[in-house]
Amino acid sequence: MPNANKDKYFAVIDTETNWDDKVMSIGLVIADAETFFPVDTKYYIITPECIRGGMFSFCLEVQGQKVDLKKTRKTVIEDVIKTLTTYNVDSVFAYNAQFDYKHLPELNNYAWFDIMRIAANITTNKFIPRNAECYSTGRLKRGYSVEAILQMLTKSKKYSETHNALYDALDELKIIKLLGHRLEMYNSANINDKISKGQPKPARRPREIYKLPNDAKNSEILNEGYAVGVTIYHKAFGRGEIKEIIYDGDTIKKVLIDFYIYGMITLDMPKEDRYIERL
Repeated sequence: MPNANKDKYFAVIDTETNWDDKVMSIGLVIADAETFFPVDTKYYIITPECIRGGMFSFCLEVQGQKVDLKKTRKTVIEDVIKTLTTYNVDSVFAYNAQFDYKHLPELNNYAWFDIMRIAANITTNKFIPRNAECYSTGRLKRGYSVEAILQMLTKSKKYSETHNALYDALDELKIIKLLGHRLEMYNSANINDKISKGQPKPARRPREIYKLPNDAKNSEILNEGYAVGVTIYHKAFGRGEIKEIIYDGDTIKKVLIDFYIYGMITLDMPKEDRYIERL
């Protein structure tokens, strides 16, 4: 029986549609919010929508795959909601979430988060090459499909998207895990203004400005690898540039970082060091 505490689990959902743009299958993954390990999966086929067929009908029933429920949309959605309720899930993640959100209005009261907004942006995906073509926002101009992103994250061209709703949902969960962010990062990827209800807790912190003491060693790179002007990558806040460093003797006490998405944030050291990677 799953833990009844909120924030322990989140859901990843993928849908496939038929030629009439009606949902014909749903893949649902319940994942642990700390480990990103899948703790439950459900695969649904919706009838009669599946009979109409679609571009990926050949992937509807894959050999060896269990179909948990093949019923009408009403019955399927009822079971989806029952599963989300069983695990006390408030947050739903999807890649290009607007598509699934639009096609599943019955689930619009949940907080929805778009994995693509984090995975396809150079400020939040450290695996994107520095010379990649991006818009001024950091968003990739091309090459950010699930298949392309997973090939980038795994450094392997062998992966190809199956277009089976459950397998694709599992792949999207894998993207979350490989990106290495805490779920707070996805607050900036919320698409329906329901962050307060969702599992990810607000990532923004009160802005605190610390003035450097006169003897602060701004330009000196210590053995920790910190220095003003150095670009870092934080698991919750993404890319940023060190603007100020405050010392207690020779020990770094606080670091003021200008994050590309969240702006100026002061981090306490060494507590935050484990979440930071120097680039």
